Amino acid sequence: MEKVKLSEIIFWCKGNVNKRYKDVFVKGISTDTRTLKKGEIFIALKGEKYDGHNFVKEAFKKGAIGVIVSERYQIQNSFLLIKVKDTLKALGDISRNYRKNLNMHVVGITGSDGKTTTKEIIKNILSEKFNTVSTIGNFNNEIGLPISILNADRKTKFGVFEMGMNKKGEIDYLSRICIPDISVITNVGIAHIGFFKNRKEIADAKAEIFKNLTGEKIVFLNRDDLFFYYLKNKAKSKNIISIGVKKKGDINGKIVEEGIDYFIFEHNMKKYKMNFWNNSFIYSGLFGIAFAEKFEIQKKYIEDVLLNTKPLSGRGDFIKNKIQIIDESYNSNPNSLRNALICLDKKPLKRKIVILGDMAELGKFTNFYHYYIGTLVKKLNIDILLTFGEKSKIISDVSKKGNHFYHLEELLKYLKKTIKNEDTIFIKGSRFLKMERIVDFLKKEI
Repeated sequence: MEKVKLSEIIFWCKGNVNKRYKDVFVKGISTDTRTLKKGEIFIALKGEKYDGHNFVKEAFKKGAIGVIVSERYQIQNSFLLIKVKDTLKALGDISRNYRKNLNMHVVGITGSDGKTTTKEIIKNILSEKFNTVSTIGNFNNEIGLPISILNADRKTKFGVFEMGMNKKGEIDYLSRICIPDISVITNVGIAHIGFFKNRKEIADAKAEIFKNLTGEKIVFLNRDDLFFYYLKNKAKSKNIISIGVKKKGDINGKIVEEGIDYFIFEHNMKKYKMNFWNNSFIYSGLFGIAFAEKFEIQKKYIEDVLLNTKPLSGRGDFIKNKIQIIDESYNSNPNSLRNALICLDKKPLKRKIVILGDMAELGKFTNFYHYYIGTLVKKLNIDILLTFGEKSKIISDVSKKGNHFYHLEELLKYLKKTIKNEDTIFIKGSRFLKMERIVDFLKKEI
């Protein structure tokens, strides 16, 4: 973060101070006293589990020059308090104004599937030529995005930021903070449909990113997506670049070879290898190529980036040992699960064990989509199906080939006596089930 005067921070967040202060330069913004450094401002955010106001004293002990707190907060001390109506909004306001002072291109990435991997590939490709910062991990919400933006400085030429959402208005809010001049929508799927009436409403929520596009208003879209033309019309941009596999886009790719944990695709007579077991990630690769061609990155760098980008933890890790683990434990939705299961079905593996957890945030569609996955599993080459949670029992019942477990301990006991050398075990479920616990168990067993 570039140094910013304390008075600017106070002005940006419309804060009221409790005392006179020396207008020093602020060295950074922190929301976590564990990582706070001397000379930074601490913002007391209130969440479901923690309230930052309980750590105000700790922040001052660690050298914070001021703390942004709720206007209702009271404490008897001589330290600088900056009082605001909403500390979360204050974080967003500070980040938005900080971003306005930087002369950098901002890439805003949203979509139902593949956001984080697409972000990583685009960041790595742009980094070959430009000073680039990006979202930290998958911190793509109203806290993570502003903090990620604050990592940029005057040397930064590109900021690549992921934006997540599960209800209307969230992408609008996030894009008002980062003010993108380039946008990417990976696809419009079924994730979070429980908060919407239908997929069109999800498309509208993703399209909120277009409201705040500036500059050249460059838009990257997936030609294969059902809502391609809908989003294209919504964008109202003369600079739309499309990628496609099934349908012809501006940038096209075709899978020419598949292994157990990799695939190779061809674009413009050149072959690119990606070390992902699931060939759906060709779309992330094509978005990367689209950026490389748009911003004139040499082809040799594209090849290196795609070859060296690995699946992120819980998003397709392929762990080889006595048994093989496909770790998709981070999250699950009907779109991504369907694609993964179809891809798994085609792999020439000895014995396939599939462990599926509930798919969350589907609302009135919950039973329908679990039933749909059950009918799909029934048709696929799966040797053992284990389901875990509540609603995933529908998958076992409909497929007529599954064992259901309500308790993790029972599932792990069953696994321990069932797994054999050379088994391949696929694990996928929604975040709230913490299915990485199954992955951790299996790693210990092998």
